[in-house]
Amino acid sequence: MVEYDRHPIESPPAMTEAELVEISFYKPLIFLTNSNAARQRTFEGAYWRTCLASFGFSMLILRIFERSFYGIGVLFVAFGGVILVISYYRRQSNMDVFDNSKPFVTSGRYVALTGIAGLATYLTLLILIVKL
Repeated sequence: MVEYDRHPIESPPAMTEAELVEISFYKPLIFLTNSNAARQRTFEGAYWRTCLASFGFSMLILRIFERSFYGIGVLFVAFGGVILVISYYRRQSNMDVFDNSKPFVTSGRYVALTGIAGLATYLTLLILIVKL
């Protein structure tokens, strides 16, 4: 067993040449694995989380508040539906997102469409709040 005379916070002892070669061999494999996980979280997860959060918020409004707030709840149901449809079409049009031989390209049209949907939702929300 190796005992170190350093404080645990300090850096570990220097590696041998064989250990450095081993790390440099496995580093691309680790990068590819993390890259796929990051792509999946971004590509699939963000739209689903937004959609579920919108549906949850709309259910909260529809269940807790009085009838005058129902328009806001319905607005967020519609927003969640739009995000769900956008995520479906984005997923169908970019099936090669997990292919590591191709570079990752952001879907600019879908991002712009999502931004327009969000802007329209919040402008409508502002109008509905003013009318209350």
